[in-house]
Amino acid sequence: MGKIMGMKNVTMPIGKARSDLCRVVKKVQTGVRVTLTSHGRPQAVIMPIGAESKAWRVDKPDDPSRYGDLQSPVMEDWQ
Repeated sequence: MGKIMGMKNVTMPIGKARSDLCRVVKKVQTGVRVTLTSHGRPQAVIMPIGAESKAWRVDKPDDPSRYGDLQSPVMEDWQ
């Protein structure tokens, strides 16, 4: 069986990505995940469609004890 390779990550300033957006999109289409930064701090991620992680919310939890009480904090009064 083949080895599963992780997605390649690239970091670049927003200004550079803006000036060469076509090249950035072509990189993303090949499977590269691009993190855009502003003043050295991550601000956004561009990744291929379908590469997003599994949804964290489900209709019915498979094991409610894993998730704890999700309703009580939401139903508290706002004072």
